[in-house]
Amino acid sequence: MTFSPFDSPIYSTLYGDPEVRTLFTDSAEVRAMLLVEGTLAKVQGELGLIPLDSALYIHRASMEVQVDPAGLATGMAESGNPVQALVAAFGKAMEAPDHAKYIHWEARSQDILDTALVLRLRQFLRLVGARLDALVEINKFAGLEQIVAQLQMVQDKLLVVRFTGDATFASADEVEAVLAEALKLSLPSDPPISVRDTVIELASVLSQITDILAEVALGFPPSIHSEVLATMALFTNGQLSQMQLKHAQTGVEIAVEKLALAQTCIACSVALKHAQMVVGKY
Repeated sequence: MTFSPFDSPIYSTLYGDPEVRTLFTDSAEVRAMLLVEGTLAKVQGELGLIPLDSALYIHRASMEVQVDPAGLATGMAESGNPVQALVAAFGKAMEAPDHAKYIHWEARSQDILDTALVLRLRQFLRLVGARLDALVEINKFAGLEQIVAQLQMVQDKLLVVRFTGDATFASADEVEAVLAEALKLSLPSDPPISVRDTVIELASVLSQITDILAEVALGFPPSIHSEVLATMALFTNGQLSQMQLKHAQTGVEIAVEKLALAQTCIACSVALKHAQMVVGKY
């Protein structure tokens, strides 16, 4: 038996969602971080903060090189953050040390991680949004219109770039603005909202969605699909309660988020898939 039925060969046909699962693999995280690092370098080159030839080389390499996620494991275990290990592996793979020294220029590792997460969540929200819209059109799930509006509000707060820069980096605001445009993200609000708080808001809305779907499914004849909906509702509520616990250490909150967020996202997407099957029969 695998650790999760979401990716189990036996159970994933019932409980899985390959489209969403792909967004939360190690490979997807590495690719998203490389995209942020490459775009950051290109932006900094255009602003004259690093040599333009190095910036363009890094940007092109970020789309071409292959970084093995397993190679980041030791660095992650030592620091609790995979970004520095990624930067080292990326620079080595480039085989151009004169250019590689400008990777991650004046950047904070957590900003890279957060922006990469946002890019993946943007893809997830597109998938979920399309499934929600399809169910709203069927008009058999009362309350979904309101939850769609709530999801949009959270999405507006979530899909922002993060680049505070090193404490001595005077051009951080300028870089952040151009990076946001390049990645098609918004700028943070003033004062900025914590990424962790916004992620919890997202998990809360996803949990509400599964609750609504499970409750409405009770009005249909019992089926394996309604059982899955009830299961996903219970599961997302449990994951949300873990994420809402307040911890004195930010690192603990990030670790709990890492354990719970992907599971919550895929559980909601699975619930939406089974809700379509429930109404499709009647």
